Amino acid sequence: MNKKVQQNYATLAQNLGFSFDIESNAMYGERGGYAFLIKPQDSKFPYMLSVTTSVQQPIGSLTKEICKQFKAENKPVDRLMQNGTLITMSLKQYSNQTTLHENLESSITAFIDLLHKEGFQNSCQSCGNQDSSMCYVSGSFASLCPECFLKLQNEKSMNYMENQGKSENIVAGIVGAFLGSLLGVIAIIIFSQLGYVAVASGIIMAIFTLKGYEKLAGKLTKKGIIISIILMIVMTIIGDQLDWSIYIVRELGIDYFTAFRMFIYMLGEGMIDRVEYFKHLILLFVFVILGAVPSIIATLKNKKVENRIYRLGSYTQNNEYDKM
Repeated sequence: MNKKVQQNYATLAQNLGFSFDIESNAMYGERGGYAFLIKPQDSKFPYMLSVTTSVQQPIGSLTKEICKQFKAENKPVDRLMQNGTLITMSLKQYSNQTTLHENLESSITAFIDLLHKEGFQNSCQSCGNQDSSMCYVSGSFASLCPECFLKLQNEKSMNYMENQGKSENIVAGIVGAFLGSLLGVIAIIIFSQLGYVAVASGIIMAIFTLKGYEKLAGKLTKKGIIISIILMIVMTIIGDQLDWSIYIVRELGIDYFTAFRMFIYMLGEGMIDRVEYFKHLILLFVFVILGAVPSIIATLKNKKVENRIYRLGSYTQNNEYDKM
């Protein structure tokens, strides 16, 4: 998230009487006896916000009629829905900061009035304790009481130490990455036979190669990612050769294994158009890169935060559980 949006969030939070957690880019605070979390519904639309709180009610959940009426009475609200203890109010997008603040203020006030009217009480998502506040947990958010937060924090700490204690079986990881990359090769061949060089093949190649390595190696480190990338490159070339072999079989009417062995000879002798071959291979690499890079970035990001847990506003940069 860019600094301008973060500055706007910080100002908006201050005007609402809330706080802004710069690490998670979320606004949070308490009002009317409820702990609220305000965050973008989609990172691509930073000013399309949602307001969430965890509550419980002896009678039951919000009905569709109540949600529909609330939306009709509050124009800035796009949707109101309940999922378990969580009730989320989604707002329409407003880029003007003054309008955004005014609509958010009025909507939260109406939201609180509704919660009071329906008898909802602030609630820990885990045990139902009313003494709860918003926390960041492994890339998502949760409203937890002190006891449940401490319990979950201890679990994350144990998971981290167990993972640190695991030895990385590189040989087994290579086998796992190879098995995963075979699915990428199959995807390359299928899409190519359908007349496409698709980014989906790159995504499949990246995800299953990385997952295959992690599954058999016991853990995924930067070393494992480098090994997986090398394997992706090799298997992409092999996948392309397998695809060309199918073309040779169709043209010459020979068996597939003979066609595969003849491929390099035919390419060297000019029997296969080299320009067309390298054009296809380069395009294939481009799509594999487009598919693989986001997958690798997402994997690194998930690994970084999988054991991260803190109460909003209390994150420290030297958190040992952020280490990969």
